[in-house]
Amino acid sequence: MDLKFLNNDFNLIDKKTDRYLLIVVIFVFSTLFLNIFEPFNIGRWYSDSGFIKFLRLSSYGFVAALVFLFTQLPLRKIFKQQQFKIKSYLVWLIIEISLISLVYILLYGNPIGNFLNDLIYSIKYTLLGICLPYSFTVLIIYYKNQRAEIKDLQTKATKPVKKQMLVFRDENGKIKFSVLSKDLLLLESTDNYVSVYFVLENKVQRKLLRNTLKNIENSLKESYTIRCHRSFMVNLENIEFVQQDGKKLIVKVKLFENRIPVSQKYSSLFLDFLT
Repeated sequence: MDLKFLNNDFNLIDKKTDRYLLIVVIFVFSTLFLNIFEPFNIGRWYSDSGFIKFLRLSSYGFVAALVFLFTQLPLRKIFKQQQFKIKSYLVWLIIEISLISLVYILLYGNPIGNFLNDLIYSIKYTLLGICLPYSFTVLIIYYKNQRAEIKDLQTKATKPVKKQMLVFRDENGKIKFSVLSKDLLLLESTDNYVSVYFVLENKVQRKLLRNTLKNIENSLKESYTIRCHRSFMVNLENIEFVQQDGKKLIVKVKLFENRIPVSQKYSSLFLDFLT
């Protein structure tokens, strides 16, 4: 089983606004869900009723939101976790679920009783309760980011091309080389390296740069070089043609033999070249 995808960047909850959205959705969803449906017979865990019962059920969602507020803001800052890989974020999420479960035991259970057994049950119910609102929020953030990214790409495509030197840095921010904008052809991601293809003395040259395509994409926001695929960025100025083959789109870049695939989320932008 290929687990290389676990080394990919996970940046859906990097922005503070997205973290706040996650916290709010978890609180609102958990409060409504627990009070309306009372899953796991949670309404019978205590002999309460009416407004007191409403407060108790709502407090479960409040506790979860409070823990996420702590882990997603001050704790991430303390441990300098501003960016995650998929594997490191999964570990972080496990820590969050465990913390919520531990707080539940301290507030509602008997920590000096059968602690390990109570912790296992608490993690089980916490995971089941958090799974749906957490996944829902991540999908909202993903959709929102895709819309913003496509809009940004379309804006770039309508801007006039500027003559400028494009600076390429490694993962530590150190400048390695520069290329004239009009001479850059494309970038290809391979694991933790990026291959930069450009024209020099009428020949295609390639330089290998230790960095991620996402980091380089951020540094080239003001250029005419845009993402067309998870593994590729192309310079729109050097596209010779775009071809549609069924549902697939491919791009031909000047002086570059191989055809470059276009992912579905970027297809609307590149279809403009066909018309």
